[in-house]
Parts: sequence; structure tokens; C-alpha cells
Amino acid sequence: MKKVLPLLIIILMLTSSVILGQEDISQIQERLMSITEEEKEILEHLFIQTQEIEEMEREAKRMDDEIHSIEMDIATIDNRIKKEEENYKKNLDALKIVLQTYQRMGPGSYIEIILSADSLTSLIRRINVIRDLTKNTDELLTDIELSRERLLAERNNLDEKVKLLEEKRRELEENLHKKQDLVREMEEYLASLQSDRELYLERLEYISMMMEEIKKILKEYTQGFNRIVQEGNFPEDGVQTSITLRGIKVTIDEKVFNEIINAYEWMPKIDISFFQDEIELSAPDKGLRISGNFQIEDGQVLKFVPEKGSFLEMPLGKGTLENLFEEGDFTLNFEPIIGKNILREVNVLEGYLEVIVALRLF
Repeated sequence: MKKVLPLLIIILMLTSSVILGQEDISQIQERLMSITEEEKEILEHLFIQTQEIEEMEREAKRMDDEIHSIEMDIATIDNRIKKEEENYKKNLDALKIVLQTYQRMGPGSYIEIILSADSLTSLIRRINVIRDLTKNTDELLTDIELSRERLLAERNNLDEKVKLLEEKRRELEENLHKKQDLVREMEEYLASLQSDRELYLERLEYISMMMEEIKKILKEYTQGFNRIVQEGNFPEDGVQTSITLRGIKVTIDEKVFNEIINAYEWMPKIDISFFQDEIELSAPDKGLRISGNFQIEDGQVLKFVPEKGSFLEMPLGKGTLENLFEEGDFTLNFEPIIGKNILREVNVLEGYLEVIVALRLF
């Protein structure tokens, strides 16, 4: 989703006289930061509405993808059922032929065949033929039973997939109805603004542009941090280490962390603050604040999980926060620092980050 409510905003703008000029990001940012408290209150209400509708759009997309995946599963299961049915029929036909052979031979045929042998070699051969015949019958019966069980399992699986598909389609329909209601509410609210309608539409578009700019900044920050670590530019005295019963404890002070990162002019200006059980990313000049925590991935990477945030003091919804990181999660790769060792635990404390590293000896 490249912009907040692209379709809705385009439709509304086509019915208004709003024409956005070719302004750069700094001008847009300045305009947004200069609005009055009253304007901010109205814009915040509209921004929350756009986020809710945008999240509905993303949820609808996820449901569409799930429905498509389930439909593909159903087609695959259906094909397997057809093959099992063909296999089942083939085994039944083979069994029918064997039973017809038994019937033609009659109940006394086996004894007659054995007794009429004129030599030991002939007797053994005839016994083996009869043994193979009965063995094949047993194998056919076993194959038929297994085929029947597989067929029943596949049909049950298909029934479950069909039920799931129907449920997802109902959820999608409900989602679309909710979205339509939200769009209608927003249109009514915009209509109530009367002459200021175009002004707020313009500012919503400005916010959309800033969200895209922030998304790029977060991506560049992640890449920049990992580049600093990868190139060995994260100084050894930037971390404190000590041995504990749990492993090697690595401590990174908030001030030192920011000094190292901000020493590079090509790095986006983002400050990281460590609080008790919470990390805050802030770009004051962009009006952005995001709080969350780290989780360990693959034993050597810390992934930032956003939990709440604001833009120009307007709250960011969960979907909007996730969307800001859609081009790449904010991750800190410690592999160049800890080598083959493993991150066992991460703790965010007041003013510093603490990581416990487990040694891998072999």
C-alpha cells in the first residue's frame, strides 16, 4: 500500500478543486508542523479514520491471499482424490478378475492341480503358482483398503478446506461492509467541514507523503547500522562485557549507542532511547515517535517489534506501524560482534541495552 487511502483520496480530490503542487518533503513537513491545535484535532480525527480504512484494505488483501491459497489447496486435494478414485477402481477391477479365475477353477481345483503333478519339480511349481495367486489376492485386498482410507481422509480434508474457504469469504464480506461504513463516515465528516474540506484533504495527502518518507528513513537506518557493524566500525569500547552464570553479558549504553550511530553524516537522524522494558525510536525533526521492544531472531539478530507510536503527536494505529516497516524490519545484526555465538536473552533497561550471549564452543 504505497499511500494512505490512495483510492479514497483520489476520488475525493477529483470531486474537489485540490491540486497539490510539486513541493519537496521539507516544505510539506513545515506546513504540517505549523498547523494550529484546532486544525491538528480535526486532522487527527481524519488521520485515525484513514488508518482504520487502510487497515481494512490490508486485511482484505490478506483475506484475498488466504482465499486464493485455500482454493489452490482445494484444487490439489481434488486432483489427489481423482487419482485415488482411479487407483481404487483399478484395484477393484483386478480383484474381480482374480475372483472370476477362482470361480472357474472350482473348489476342488487346487487339490486336483497338486495331485496331477507328474514330478516333484512340477508339484513345487504348481504350489508356488497357487501361493502367488492367493498372495496377490491378499495384496489387492490390502491395497483396496488403504486406497479407500486415503480417499476418505482426502475427502475429509477437502470438506475442512471448503468450510474454511466459506468462513474466510464471510469474513471478507463483513470486512468490506465495515470498510464501506468507515468510508461513508469519513465522507460525512469531510462534508461537515464545508469550505475547509479541500484543506484537510491536502493535508491528508501531505501525511501520506511523509509516511512514505519515514518508511525510507527507517529502512536506511537499519541498513546503515548493520553496515557500521559489518565494516567493524562499532568500536570495542562501545560495549561493556562481563561473565555471568547465564553467559557473557554485553551492555550498550544509550548515549554511547547514539554517539556512534550519529557520528556518520550519511546515517538518517534517529535517536534511540532505552527505558525499562521499552525502546523508543524518535525522529524529532520528522515529528515521529515509535515505541516497542526487541525480539531475538535466528540467534544473532535483534528485531524491533513496534507497539505504539505517533506522528506529529497523532497516534499511529497497529497496521500503520507495521506498514512503516513493510520494506524491511528494523533489525540489528550482531553476528559480526559475537561471531558464531548465540543471543540467548535481551533486556531493555533504563538507559542501556543488555544482551546475554551464550558461547558456542563447537
